[in-house]
Parts: sequence; C-alpha cells; structure tokens
Amino acid sequence: MKVFSSKKRFIVGIIVAIVIISMISVSIGPLPPTNKLLNPSKGIYSIPPEYKTGAKYMNITYNGKTAEVITFQESDGFIGVYSNHNWSLYYEQGYLEAKYRLAQMVFIKKEAQGTLSQLVGKSELSSDIFSRELMDCQIAKSEVNNLSKTSYTYMATSNFVSGINSYINNLSYGNTPLLFKLLNYKPNDFNITNIFAIQQTFLWENSAGGFEPLYFQYALQKMPENIIKALYPAYQAGIQNPIVPYQCNPGIYNETGDINNLTLYTPSVHIPVNISSIPAFSSPTSLAFPSSESFSNDWAVNGVKTDNVSALLANDPHLTTSVPSIWIGFQLVSPGMNVIGVVFPGFPGVILGHNSYIAWGATNGQTQETYFYAEETSGAHPYSYYSNGSWAKFTVINETINVKDSKPYNLQLEVADNGVVVDNDSGTKIAMDWTGLSPSYELTFFLHIDRAHTVSQFRDNLTQYFKVAIQNWAVAGSKGNIGIFPYGDYPVIESGNPRGVLNGTGRSNWVGFIPLKYEPSLYDPARGFVFSANQITVSPGYPYYTGWLYETGPRANEIYSLLNSTSGFNTSKMEKVQLSVHDYSTNIFLKPLLKSIEKYYGNTEIYNELASWNGDMDINSSAASVFHFWEHNIVNDTFLPYMEEYGITSQDGLYNISFFLGSDVTYHGPLMEDLVNWTINSPDSAYFNNPLNGNVENFSSLALHAFNQTINELNKKYGTISSKWDWGNIHTRYLSSFFGINTLNTKEIPAAGNGNTINAAYGLTSNFGPSWRLVVNLSNPAKSVGIYPGGVSENPLSSYYSNNFIPWNNGVYYTLIPVNMPEQFYQGYGGQK
Repeated sequence: MKVFSSKKRFIVGIIVAIVIISMISVSIGPLPPTNKLLNPSKGIYSIPPEYKTGAKYMNITYNGKTAEVITFQESDGFIGVYSNHNWSLYYEQGYLEAKYRLAQMVFIKKEAQGTLSQLVGKSELSSDIFSRELMDCQIAKSEVNNLSKTSYTYMATSNFVSGINSYINNLSYGNTPLLFKLLNYKPNDFNITNIFAIQQTFLWENSAGGFEPLYFQYALQKMPENIIKALYPAYQAGIQNPIVPYQCNPGIYNETGDINNLTLYTPSVHIPVNISSIPAFSSPTSLAFPSSESFSNDWAVNGVKTDNVSALLANDPHLTTSVPSIWIGFQLVSPGMNVIGVVFPGFPGVILGHNSYIAWGATNGQTQETYFYAEETSGAHPYSYYSNGSWAKFTVINETINVKDSKPYNLQLEVADNGVVVDNDSGTKIAMDWTGLSPSYELTFFLHIDRAHTVSQFRDNLTQYFKVAIQNWAVAGSKGNIGIFPYGDYPVIESGNPRGVLNGTGRSNWVGFIPLKYEPSLYDPARGFVFSANQITVSPGYPYYTGWLYETGPRANEIYSLLNSTSGFNTSKMEKVQLSVHDYSTNIFLKPLLKSIEKYYGNTEIYNELASWNGDMDINSSAASVFHFWEHNIVNDTFLPYMEEYGITSQDGLYNISFFLGSDVTYHGPLMEDLVNWTINSPDSAYFNNPLNGNVENFSSLALHAFNQTINELNKKYGTISSKWDWGNIHTRYLSSFFGINTLNTKEIPAAGNGNTINAAYGLTSNFGPSWRLVVNLSNPAKSVGIYPGGVSENPLSSYYSNNFIPWNNGVYYTLIPVNMPEQFYQGYGGQK
C-alpha cells in the first residue's frame, strides 16, 4: 500500500514545482534556464536515481586498490553492503548515502558550516549565525587535526567521503536532486572536516538543556521562592521510576557531590528583560533535524524475564518523522563486522542497531549540558570580562557569512573562559558553555560499537569516546548480559543556580565533571530488566546536579509496569509493549475525574463512555478525545493563573516552553508532575487555589470546570457526541518534509496514541514520534525486526519516498535480514536464516 500512487505523485510533483518556483524565484535569485529546467529527459522530471531491489555484484577500484562489493537493496529502505575489505565497505556506504540522500546531506553539511543562507538566502541567516556561535567548524578542524591517520576512524571516514565525492563527481544534471535544480546549485565535494562538523550538529541537536535556563530565569526573577519550590521542585514530584534507582546501584549515592552547594530556588543574578531573544530560540532552521526534545523508549530484558539465556532489546527514538527520514538503514558486512541498523545521513557506520553479539538503543538523557553566564563588562575595559579577580580579554573571531541575493553579513564572535557569547537584547553579555565546545569523538564510538562483541566492550567504548549529548544507552548481549549507561560529561559547579543564568565572574564556572565511578549506570540488575523513557535518571539523594527537566513519567511508568509484570518475553511480547497506546496518566486521573463529575454527568453517554474506557488512546475511542482535551484544560486552569499573577508573558515563553504551559506540558516538565503529586497526595492543596482572585479550589472543582470546558469545546467544534468525537478523527499523523516544504509532506492519516503513550504521537497533528523501531532477540539475532517511517529516497517522485509510512503507522515490522539475501550477509550469524 502506497501513500501516493505514481500518477498522483506526478501531479503533486508538478504542483510542487510550480509552487516552489513561484515562491522562491525572488528569495533565492535566478533560476536555471527554463529549457534546461523543463527538459523532459534531463530536467526537473527526469527519472530519479533508480532504486532496484535485489543484489548487485561488483568490483571497486580506488587509489590502486580493488575490492569485491555486493549490495542488496530491500523494499523496506534497508541497503545491505558486503565487502571483503573495510575501506571499500565505507566507500560504498558513502556512495549510496549520496545517491539516495544527497540534498539532505548537503543541507545538513551547510547547517553545520553555517552556510545555509549562501544557498537559500536571508531566511536562514539566523541559523548560520547560531551555527557559527557553536563553532562547529573550528571544533571539527581540531578533531580532525588530532585524529591519527592510521586510526580506524580516519580510514572509515576518509573512504566514506571518497564514496560521497565519487557520486557527486559523476552526477549528471538529470540525476541532480530536485531542490538543486530549482536553486541552480551544483554540489561541492565533501571532506573529513565536514563529517566531524556534521557530528557537532548532531550532538547539539541531541544535547538537552538548550536555552531553557534563559527562560527559567524569568521565573526565578518574577516568582517568589515559595512558588518556585511549589511549582518547580528541583527533583520532580509525582510517581517516579528512575532509570538508575538507589536500590539497584547504591554505590553511586555515597559521595558528597555538588548538589548541596547550589541555590536551586533563587536567581544567581538579575538580568533585564529580553534575555531570550536569541535567533536560535525560534528554531534557527526549517530542516527536520533530531532535536534535544527527543522523547524515546528503550529497554532490555535478560533470562530473569525471558524463556532463554539470551537477552532482548527494544528501542524507538522519538524524533521528527520526516520525508526523507532522518535515518537511512544499512547492513554493513566486512572482515570482523556484520552490523545492521540506522544511521544519520552524512555519517559512516551504524548508530542504532545490532550485530550478532549485542544490540543497543538510546533515549535522550535530558541531562543539562548548557550553562549560561552573565559576564561582567565595563566600558573602561573594552573587549574584556571580569573573571577570577581580574579583567580578561574575550577571544574575538571575525567571520563573514555570504548571503544569497544580499550583502555579506559580518559576524563578530566573543569567547570567554566560560563559553561563547550568544546574541541577545538584554544589554548583558551572556555566554553559553556547552559540553560540545571541546573536541570529542562520538563518531569513533559509533564505528567501534558496530564491531563490539560484549556489553562490557560497548561500555568501555562509551566511557572513552561518548562525551556530549548524553544518552541512556540500553544494551543487550547474546550471553544474557544487559545494561543501561547514561555516561558522558556531567559538568560540576561549586555555587549558584544552574537552572537559570549564573554569575560569570568565575565563582560558578565548571570545575570538572562527575567522576565516572559515580555516574549513573546499571549492569545486570537482579530484577532482570533496564529501561528508559526520558524520565528522571536517579533517585532522591543523588549527590550531584544533573538537570531537572525530564519527562513527566506516563511512558516510563507504563513500561515499568509492563516489564515488571510480564515474564517469558519474546519478540512478539516486546513488539506488543512497543506498540502500546495505553495512557498511564488515566491510571491516576480517570477515577478522580469520574468522581468529580458524577453528580452532574452521571448516566450520560459521555460519562458511561469514560467509566467503561480502558485508558487506551485508540482511534475509535471518543473517551480518548474527551480525556485528552480535559487533561490540557485542567493543566491550564490550574497553572495559568500563576503565570498571569507573576507576569509570565509570551515573550518569556508562555505557551512555548513546557514549564510555562507549552504544547508539551502534559508529557514534559514539572507542571504535570505537580498535578499528579497533588491529585494523589494532596487533592485539597492550597496551590489549587486561584492566586489572581483568591478563589478556593481543589482538584475536584478544577476537574469539573475543565470537564465543562471540554464538553463545550467538543460540542462547538464537532457537534453532539458521535463518531466525529473519535480520537482518530481528531488525531492524525503525517510525515513532514525534511526541507520544510509543506507541499512535499505526506497526507494525514488517523493515528492512535498521544504524547503519554509508549507508541507516541505528539500533538493533534503529529509529525513527531517513533522515528525507528527495533526489536532484537539475541538468541536468534538474524530474525531481528524493525522499521522506520518514510522511505530510502529523498525524491518525491520515487515510489520509495514514503512507502513505509502506512505499514509503520499500522504497527508492521520488517525482518531486517531477509532470507533471500546472499549468504555473505549471514556471516557471524551461524548460518541462521
């Protein structure tokens, strides 16, 4: 089943071309000559790079070396590559990534370089400014300069780049990506530094914290301490099932740490308004990159929970679901390696996947990796800042950004010992320190784990190479070992409040990182499982500050409940957990809600629907729709009066940031945790009272008020209760264009789930959710299953542009190593088919 038929694709393609040409001919400058653009055999509608399923056998000769290569292209978007040499394997991977994702890779490269506006125009200037502030290229150059030319990483990356360039240098106009034809752009060669710059972009997009401390500074400055403590506790309230609970690893809690030295409820400094008017705050680019708002699931179980001695693993990273996908699937086979999984276009190797020995997945650790500092400056000391008792000069970097159809933009960067100064309108120089502002080699980690044989080897590579963008790495091994390892660089400071802006005079600078032996981790816990769903990492009493903005818990609580209560896990049971659309928050709120409304709605159709509902967000459930809107309403009714009372405005992030009632408030951040905590433990809490008018409220009164609002809203929009209220008629999914071109989106289809379910679909019109699903049983890894939405091709005219969308939405899994592959692809799997 296809999302579009070929005929519809052609018609849509014509519309796309007309729309794009009409919209961008002014903003991006001259288009190519019309006769070239519209040439039927070589122009805009020439045949895209052909994707033929099946095997292809060839020899590759490069730099005087020859190697055997076999490729096997599958309809599910996975490409198998076998070679009898390692260099040729990565060469062919680079060639194939370029063949099917060249435009995507070039845009990612330009994002990393800070040169998008040179290609597209002024609309991407803010993105380029921020990329320069992150100093991606400078750091990438340092990483390459420090990289041994005899290293495995250099071998893999250099040959990967050569493969990309081979495709580019043999690219005909007919096979040039559609966007490049419209932009009249000819792609340039890649180099190794580009790949490491892409690594830096990948790390930033997956680093938690972002600019949230700048927004929270408003709360710290505008709200009294008692309100901060009630609404924004440093350790989340509510039901918590931490990733590394005390009882599973008590040793990491036996240390002094830094937490008791910090002032987490008062501001360290006072700053004028407009601190958050940084260009990057409003999404610096329209590209669908992975985001630090990455809400994902992973878990592993061992023999305690299975019917064999091996382990199983499941992973589904929740990211933007786009066309083309942010992932591309590969099986890579060469001497000493047979790995299968997905990779970010522009990277060699596999990022998430398995080999015949281990399987691994990741969720975002939600660890704070950005710290902000208000620098003390003086007109008497130009280009200087006060640090540790004396005036120090900023390191000044002057850069020029070329902008298409506009004059060049001259940018002056200032770098202090506690970070790079980011653009803002407060009149105060604010520096951002990020763990990614120093060279690191996460790319080496990915290349090494592809060849790892044990969970311990995985862990050793993780601690050595993966420093930035801390992830909760779940790992399972064929020997039955499991673990979860949120390793990386956790900054340590000695004073101040890292939840807001810190004093920049040196007293709150980083003094190091949490020692490895005290970093959270679990290895073979007695309970027989490990898991994460972006929930809080540790139990109360952990001695170090690691952050405070985590997922609110419904997904984590549901996973914990299912893993704890299930035995005899196999692939089918793992899939069932991964596809669950039960909203655990109904376990908390549904009974109290029914009790609150029974007097007024008892025995009505909607009351009976809710009373008989199992809490699953199914497409045919009207109760699911009612509960969704009620939950949003009660959160707003409870906390909006506090925002208004203390002057939190849209400029401060109201309705945009989770802790200021952003669209993600019900599944991310502290306010929903407050509501859970008060509902369970203190339904008559004084904090339910309205601070604006003094009205005395409790959970019951607010629940009824929110329910009345909900019914009125649904009646107004959909009429009286009917099938129009069903969740699938209100809640849909689609795949959004990676390039931000709405005409290239797929159609919307009914979708189960929401932001609180394991099978997540965030928002009413969702383009954010499981970007890749994987289930591996290490007792028979050749039968692993997985799927990513979209397709392998970035060309909207290809039948492989979005062919996985419907199956993915329907919960279909593909066997990742099909039985019809050449025998070379089963090396190391014991001949299993």
